[in-house]
Amino acid sequence: MVALAEKPPERLVRLADQPQWRDPESGYRRRHASPTDAASGIEIIVVDLPAGARVPYSPWGRTAFTQQLLMLEGAISVYIDAKTLRLREGDCLDFDVMRAVTFENESRQDARYVIVIRRGTTQGKA
Repeated sequence: MVALAEKPPERLVRLADQPQWRDPESGYRRRHASPTDAASGIEIIVVDLPAGARVPYSPWGRTAFTQQLLMLEGAISVYIDAKTLRLREGDCLDFDVMRAVTFENESRQDARYVIVIRRGTTQGKA
């Protein structure tokens, strides 16, 4: 017998059921493609960053998260602290979010990329 609180080993989230959010000022759009609370600890987000848009993020605090960004279309600049990385279609960046990060599309073409987030452990744990 399966307990009601148990989740099935596989969970499918159809495109129509994936939560989406759009920033009304910049037009930045993100879609959470992965299931909520995925057993893998991985979150997949698809981002559309319009031409000229800039999205800054503060450090995520004491919980260690790592991300990979895979460029699908267009080009963006990623600012991590004082470092600038320019990404084009096909480029993949592995980084953490323990520092301030800004994503900027300085081009005249919209950009699309995928962010894969892996939940980590609290910083300072052995």
